[in-house]
Amino acid sequence: HTLSARLARLNGSGLGENQVLPERIWYLTLTTTKDSVQRDVCGKFSEDFCRAFFRRVLFRSFWELPESFGDLARWLQQTDGKIVREARARIFSDLSKFLEREAPNSVLVFFPLNDFAQFFSEGERVEFLAFLEELAEAARKWGFLVLASLVPGTLDPSFEANILSKADGLITFRKDQTPGGRELMICEKLSGTLLEESCFEVCSGKDGLELRPLTCPS
Repeated sequence: HTLSARLARLNGSGLGENQVLPERIWYLTLTTTKDSVQRDVCGKFSEDFCRAFFRRVLFRSFWELPESFGDLARWLQQTDGKIVREARARIFSDLSKFLEREAPNSVLVFFPLNDFAQFFSEGERVEFLAFLEELAEAARKWGFLVLASLVPGTLDPSFEANILSKADGLITFRKDQTPGGRELMICEKLSGTLLEESCFEVCSGKDGLELRPLTCPS
């Protein structure tokens, strides 16, 4: 959210040579609604931050969870496999067309990526991993950036590990186990750089999150 709002506030005057701003910032969702994101953003941060975020950020939902189900996992468990596969085919067909039309020169935020991954059963997971590889190739070819939120604990651990292995960069958030329980952001890898593991304390303010460098805990 903080990155999206700050991109929205920038203009070309502050850019260096060979630096460009994305033309669009898209949140791509299945079960997460724009209203829920708005409540989250505007409930935590300042009115100015909220305005900046929603002035630039666009939303595209590829599916709608039936109202009679409380969450996606329950729907997947209780719905006939053929119906799930048909829904998945429509979702990824629409997503493919969307990428061709809107992805170039954009930032795409899968929010969260778990929802898309859960549509693949154990025997079909290789298909989702292949999709991630194709998405990375398209990003390099068409010039767009993919960000994805992956909530731990909702996917099989081996599947989750395979998904993370496809990422060029990996940032994790967790609570410090020391007294006070600080929120930590750990940058574990960033392809194309010599960056070693870096740690930051996450401090929430009215204008988003601020990062304070820390020595990584052992």
